[in-house]
Amino acid sequence: MQKEAEDRVRKMQSRARLVGNPEPFALEPQKHLPQNPPRDKSPFPSSFDHDTLIILALLWVLWNEKADSKLLLALLYILLL
Repeated sequence: MQKEAEDRVRKMQSRARLVGNPEPFALEPQKHLPQNPPRDKSPFPSSFDHDTLIILALLWVLWNEKADSKLLLALLYILLL
């Protein structure tokens, strides 16, 4: 299949030369992508640092314990900073 494509390119190049195109098309080698790209070891996005994860965990525990809403809002405010 690739050989057929190369033959078609060569035919098009020869036709282009007949018409007067000074620069024929060149065949470029195919670039292969890696089969398995490297993956991050962390399951969390890189934008989460250690402190953010601790505050999120604290928020989750306090939410489950029905903590004061002002405390939860204060922790959310800290996350926004």
